[in-house]
Amino acid sequence: MAQAQGSLRTDGGRIDGSIGTALVAGDVTLGAGWGTTPVLAITTGSNDQRGRLTITCDATAAQATSTIAIAFSNGAYSSAPFVRVQVYSDNAITDSGSVRVATVSTTGFTATLDVLPVDTKIYVFDYDCIA
Repeated sequence: MAQAQGSLRTDGGRIDGSIGTALVAGDVTLGAGWGTTPVLAITTGSNDQRGRLTITCDATAAQATSTIAIAFSNGAYSSAPFVRVQVYSDNAITDSGSVRVATVSTTGFTATLDVLPVDTKIYVFDYDCIA
């Protein structure tokens, strides 16, 4: 998991989130709310500690509660981490809504978008997990 970088004193150290196995498509499950053929892209460097997912919505059969589930690729944390997720859209006109972390366990988390995704719009999700 994450390793301290720089000073190990409490007033100057940093946590390095780049250490860990890269997240792959098999670690991410998109719920039906994204439509019948959404497109998922995982930004290079994404892993169990932090990352960025880009989803292009296919509004065919889209639902207002679109979910994303991430399974941790490096195995279980010793206790469920604190998870923060942020969402924004590629188009300022599109309401990207907000995203909430629905469930967290030692092996992964699920986040839910609270608005109906718009056809062909790109939604970007940034996440951080800290144990």
